[in-house]
Amino acid sequence: MMAQQESSIIVVLTALWATFGMSYSFATDINISGTVVASACVVDAGTREQTVKFEQARAVNYTQPGDTSEWQDFALTLSSCPASTTQVTARFSGNADNDDPSKFANSLGDASGMALQITTRDHLTEIEPSGEISASVDPVSRSADFPLSARMYTPTGSVTAGDFKTVVQLSFTYQ
Repeated sequence: MMAQQESSIIVVLTALWATFGMSYSFATDINISGTVVASACVVDAGTREQTVKFEQARAVNYTQPGDTSEWQDFALTLSSCPASTTQVTARFSGNADNDDPSKFANSLGDASGMALQITTRDHLTEIEPSGEISASVDPVSRSADFPLSARMYTPTGSVTAGDFKTVVQLSFTYQ
């Protein structure tokens, strides 16, 4: 009887070991994703560290809100774009003017009441701080051009003499 109990216990222990001692495996998926982007173009030397100069302005000529200087044309040019790049987007950043946030502030100058307005060369599209514009890459020259214009602008009509200086930073993305 004792032998029968021992063999029953061994059978039960073996069954318990087989049930609880088994390794469980679960299948799982790992999702991996990424983005393939177009290669960068070369920002031309004339575009880097570019300075747009305005003629000397007289504060007495800026007495009404919306008075402006003459347009000064300039361009951003990118070249040597790879064949896979068909479009370039330029994103503008800089301090927004306190009186007109759609314009860039005179952040480094001491003339008050003046802001910077930037538009496309045809003056139809204004580029605000944190704004962006896109240009197609020419398939033959492999370049992208952004013809632009800028002018000083008074949002208040109350201008004081001093320097007008600001910095507009650009970042480019390629499609």
